Amino acid sequence: MKLIDNWKESYKLLTVKLGAILSAFFTLLILFSEQLVYLWNLIPQQLKDMIPDNAAAWVGGIIAIAMTLARLKKQPELHEQPLGFVTVTAGHSNMDPGAVNGGMKESDFVVTIRNALAYYLHEAGVQVKTDGIGTQNDPLSSAVKLIKGSSVSLEVHMNAAANKSAVGIETISLPKDKLLAQKISKAVQKVTGSKLRGDNGWIDQSKSARGKLAFVENGGLILEVGFISNDAEANLIQSKAWLIAKEISKVLIEHDKKAL
Repeated sequence: MKLIDNWKESYKLLTVKLGAILSAFFTLLILFSEQLVYLWNLIPQQLKDMIPDNAAAWVGGIIAIAMTLARLKKQPELHEQPLGFVTVTAGHSNMDPGAVNGGMKESDFVVTIRNALAYYLHEAGVQVKTDGIGTQNDPLSSAVKLIKGSSVSLEVHMNAAANKSAVGIETISLPKDKLLAQKISKAVQKVTGSKLRGDNGWIDQSKSARGKLAFVENGGLILEVGFISNDAEANLIQSKAWLIAKEISKVLIEHDKKAL
């Protein structure tokens, strides 16, 4: 192999410098992909909307790569430890917004809370499975598959009613998870102050208006954080989503420790 002339000074070449910069950039992105995703999720949407159009594409691309890397880094963990996982999923999907109230969509609310829950659980050292990272929200068929092997599985929803004054929190589960369901509902109440529906925050699936629910039938719990149809309650939940997630995470962490 013949080297180029003045190869000892190759570090001065633009292509070499660019290669080194890109290599360093992707190395840092791989190492800190999860942290970058979590920081991105912390930024209010109003601030994200202020990013100039000419920079939005670059920022979006970097975040998309970070999300992919974070998900790939987590996958081996899902197979190394069959028990002791907490599964947290967001109701509906990217194709189904769920209940809507003006510009507010259920799918946006629940993704925010799911991401915050995943953050707090991860920070506490709990292994977490989710149905997406960032704005990704996989359909129910994918979420149900994550339940197997989890110490607890929670799907987050928002309720809705024709009566715009309807308020309250409920967690739907099988009877065996009644106590846990009540604790989850009370964790939300601690932040929002809203009333507990059903039996002290618990709704037996057999008494649910929706009948049998696939997520519950497979051992999970479904949390209805509040009513998106009630403007005041929806705005309160939106402003306190991370505080709500923090309180719920405490309940899930305690339950996960007992399950191990």
